[in-house]
Amino acid sequence: MDSSSQWSDLPLDMLELISDRLDDDDSSDTIDLLCLRSVCATWRLSLPLSNNNNKNPLSKFPKYLPFWSSSSSSSGFFILKQSSVYELEAPLNPRSWLVKIQETSPGNMRVLDLFSNDRICFLPENFPEKIDLQEFHVRLVRRTYRMDYANNGGEISCFWSLNSDKVVILSSGEDSAIVAIHSGGKLGLLKSGNEKRWRILDNSWNVIYEDIMLYRENCCIVVDDKGKTVIYDVDFKVSDLAEGLVGGGGHKKHLVEYPGGEVLLVDKYVKHVWCKSEVSKSAVEFRVYKLKREEKRWEEVRELGDVALFIGDDCSFSVQIPAGDSAGGFIFYRDYRNGGRSRGVCSDGDGVFNVEFEMQSDFVFPIKPKCFGP
Repeated sequence: MDSSSQWSDLPLDMLELISDRLDDDDSSDTIDLLCLRSVCATWRLSLPLSNNNNKNPLSKFPKYLPFWSSSSSSSGFFILKQSSVYELEAPLNPRSWLVKIQETSPGNMRVLDLFSNDRICFLPENFPEKIDLQEFHVRLVRRTYRMDYANNGGEISCFWSLNSDKVVILSSGEDSAIVAIHSGGKLGLLKSGNEKRWRILDNSWNVIYEDIMLYRENCCIVVDDKGKTVIYDVDFKVSDLAEGLVGGGGHKKHLVEYPGGEVLLVDKYVKHVWCKSEVSKSAVEFRVYKLKREEKRWEEVRELGDVALFIGDDCSFSVQIPAGDSAGGFIFYRDYRNGGRSRGVCSDGDGVFNVEFEMQSDFVFPIKPKCFGP
């Protein structure tokens, strides 16, 4: 009897126990269920794709969320969307891939650009045309959320200022809340249940928030444009984490969780430099800081070791790079080349920055999703 028939003979009550355990695991998602269903035909028929929809954070909120405006006559609303970044690794293949996926319906996936929410229509030549989940190891790297604006006709608006790329979902028991950064840099909170309006957590005229990161299930870290950092929980309680950077730092702040749970602040600078062929040309530089929580300050770091940082529109994350891969110590990012909150200026493509040698270059990734290995 081969291994597949042995698995198919597993009593269905034991399969149900396995599925229930998967449902109770907050770190699991649809891909885990797909892996379980891929074992054999019997399991695929016995486990519906909708099994774990009840634990999806999006299920705790209505399909249509109120717009930023508190006016009841507002004609628009938000649609909350979730995407996930995975690392795919084939045991017999030295390469691994980073893939960003959005589930459009149970079992149907859409591949997105790693740094934005643009759909990828053409996969790279060396990317597997078919992914057999029995042959690939799949690891969830980061979940990410965004809110898209829509009008009452159901059309998604193309105006970026109406959206919110920076969104986290907090959860504490039965209580859940969405915390998002308004396009104007204000911080809004919307609790699940019957709440119909966004609450502005800090409406100070001189505070502009730039990034937000889920720290634990029930709290998030928020940084403003000067580097001052605070932590909010699901009950609106706030406490200081770090003072701002000397002089306010660069043009754009990003929060990243480093392997082991440390928090990094990636500060982006855009500088104008003189060149012979043009009047001026802009260059991108990054500085990286580590949170010293007891001292309530940011400490600059000069190396990342075998870790690469990915700075995206809706989320940023770190990845442990295989030994011998030259990508360790680099920052990968979408190079809008404008540094500020406006998105009107674009460069040739994505960018890479070496933290240790402070080297920056422009290039278009040879593949999307990102690939590591020889």
